[in-house]
Amino acid sequence: MCASIGADPARYSAHRDETNRYRFTLMTVKQHIDQLSVLIPAYQEIVNLRWLLPRVIANIPNQVAYEVVVVVERQCANEIRKEIEALGAVVLERSPTDSFGDAMRTGIKYCVARAPWVLVLDADGSHDPASIPILVSVANETNADITIASRYVSGGSSDNSFALYWMSRLLNFGYSLVLGLKVKDVSTNFKLYRASILDATKLQCENFDIVEEILARGIKLRPQLKVVEVPDHFFERKAGESKRKLGPFIASYLLTLYRLRRGQDSKSPGTT
Repeated sequence: MCASIGADPARYSAHRDETNRYRFTLMTVKQHIDQLSVLIPAYQEIVNLRWLLPRVIANIPNQVAYEVVVVVERQCANEIRKEIEALGAVVLERSPTDSFGDAMRTGIKYCVARAPWVLVLDADGSHDPASIPILVSVANETNADITIASRYVSGGSSDNSFALYWMSRLLNFGYSLVLGLKVKDVSTNFKLYRASILDATKLQCENFDIVEEILARGIKLRPQLKVVEVPDHFFERKAGESKRKLGPFIASYLLTLYRLRRGQDSKSPGTT
């Protein structure tokens, strides 16, 4: 079950309030997020973390107990670890390799044991922490299991170049079409998850395609999963260079798409 809402949360609330015959039902079943782990995979991103972490902490709603978790590269310098901790985050070292996939698995394993909700965003500043309270509010209002900060629903946008924008759109269209995902922005890493979804998902990808794998496997395991997309803006990274290499990036996405599709066709939903 997937849906998107307009760019103005106040408009959504007004529409909900006008539906008088359903008001009591919606209010009685509405969930309340009061505990959250924030997961930030970061590979040599200390410059961006100096900008990002204070803004993440400042934008977590007051009623939400939280822990910010930064998953750094292996053998991260001790002074860098101490600086991240001083900025208010728990520091984990990814294992067994320095891949993005291992960073996500390391962080997920830790976070799902600590809180019932996990918010994931990138360390490079491309995801605006000001969107965090919107994601939490929309998840509460809609009872969503996954809430996506989406570039590709109405009101969403991106700073990517023309070529990167359309490559991303084609990638997302391909995943949605081939895997039957009724989601416009599959590949963004800026998502709020019910932790039980992540805990139940056996993740295998080593690269950035683990983001799509999480969504595809989650929906496959729980077909009634509610996914809501909220319009968001994707910014250029604040500092440094992207870790994505175009050739391996495309190859891994195509291989993962084939593997996930093959897994969907399998009689046993727990195998690939």
